[in-house]
Amino acid sequence: MPQKTAEYDYEASTYEKSRFHSRLGMHLDHMHKKIVADLISSDGKILLDVGVGTGRFATWLVEKGFEVVGVDISREMLKEAKRKTQSLSENVHLVLSDCHFLPFKKEMFDGCICINVVNHIPEIDRFLKEVQYTIEPRGFFIVNFPNLRSLYFPIAIIVNLRKHALLKRRKIRSKWFTPLEIKSLIKSAGFDIKEVKACAITSTIPLGDKLVRIIERMNLLLVDSRLKHFGGSLFISADVYMKR
Repeated sequence: MPQKTAEYDYEASTYEKSRFHSRLGMHLDHMHKKIVADLISSDGKILLDVGVGTGRFATWLVEKGFEVVGVDISREMLKEAKRKTQSLSENVHLVLSDCHFLPFKKEMFDGCICINVVNHIPEIDRFLKEVQYTIEPRGFFIVNFPNLRSLYFPIAIIVNLRKHALLKRRKIRSKWFTPLEIKSLIKSAGFDIKEVKACAITSTIPLGDKLVRIIERMNLLLVDSRLKHFGGSLFISADVYMKR
């Protein structure tokens, strides 16, 4: 497997605290999990978590009765995930791997989730086809994309021109997508979009704790309404419709 630099190694030990321990961060964590819970199929038993990171979703999924295989390219993130999931070792399996080369058999998983990851992946079409290969024919895929057609538009344009996230200590590859791009990528990889939900913002923001109530109302308004296509983060639920 080709080895690549793990961009998030440097902040593995502070990743969750810096993103999900503030009032706004806890609200975003709640929203992400609520959306995924609404989209996830209860029929699945063995799930693939691509970009498992520190195990934020893996531990939650195990509590809901799933067995989880978590993949990440960051060795340091996996160390944090291992520490966090020690008591769940029978139901969480952590694998160091590049998501462009998933080391799994065909149709091994009932479903896959990939949250806050895909915008950092260089070859997204290749990654999506890898995921499709590993999911069984009736399986599901839940993934989110940062939405270019949102209040973030000026920032998103700059990020796409730079090809890197803003305000990071190191260069972190990033890209924003239009809803049309998302639909095209998902369909060309062999998936059929079943449902779309939205979160107003993609991550914590400066002075965010003072704006929590406003953001909570925005999320309630956006998540399932016609305005969802203008949300900062679009959550896609897709089924496999085509096998190679």
